[in-house]
Amino acid sequence: MSPIDKKELLIEALNSCSINDFLEEKLKRYLKKLAKLERSNLYDAVLSEVEKSLISIVLKETEGNQLRAAKALGINRNTLRSKIKEYKIRI
Repeated sequence: MSPIDKKELLIEALNSCSINDFLEEKLKRYLKKLAKLERSNLYDAVLSEVEKSLISIVLKETEGNQLRAAKALGINRNTLRSKIKEYKIRI
């Protein structure tokens, strides 16, 4: 019997709920903390954080290969480079 890989556990956890369920749960917790702020520009703040995290994760999975990461994300490589610079993502 082979040991269980961490990635296998993550895949099983993700398969047990939809990405929508996962994001809703995480966002609910995040929004409770920000609920007291009246003009927090919440829409842009949340989208930016999700985009930054997604790009960072894909870059790690592609070992920093920007062409492969851009293809996986479905965006142009120049767009990816722009986002990396905008979010100050370390590769």
